[in-house]
Amino acid sequence: MRLFLIIFSFVNAFLYYLVYAFYDNILGIISASGAFGFFAFLKLLVLIVVGFLIGLIVSLMTRVQVEKTFFDYRIAIVAGIIPFILLILSTGIVTDFIVSGIFNSNRQVSEFVFYFLSRQIIWTLWLGFALGASVRVSFKKKLKHEAYFKMEDNLKIPS
Repeated sequence: MRLFLIIFSFVNAFLYYLVYAFYDNILGIISASGAFGFFAFLKLLVLIVVGFLIGLIVSLMTRVQVEKTFFDYRIAIVAGIIPFILLILSTGIVTDFIVSGIFNSNRQVSEFVFYFLSRQIIWTLWLGFALGASVRVSFKKKLKHEAYFKMEDNLKIPS
């Protein structure tokens, strides 16, 4: 089952990556116009799914032994807080306020912050990877039914 999930996640990650790679062409084919904010969000969502599937593959390959399947929110918070914050700051309004308020619109600082935070692809993949690596999947082994029989209790030997 683990091997099936690894292969399935790998194929899905590849397909989502193809959707991301040809995203602009797909929008051109379906003649999507208008809600550009929604399509930008959808593009980031596809990247989060790709990162999630890659993180899930890593989680499955580590063979962590757990009793039941769960989502480890502590790992998600620790590993995903930095990309989440940087993804929020990459939009520009908050970052411009911080740069102008703290650094008095210094050109070097503004350029550094712009180029550092403008890589939304990196922050989105990192966030998806952190979420995917936080999933813990348990695989129950086939139960073997064994019967133990103690001879001394059931056998009464006449004396």
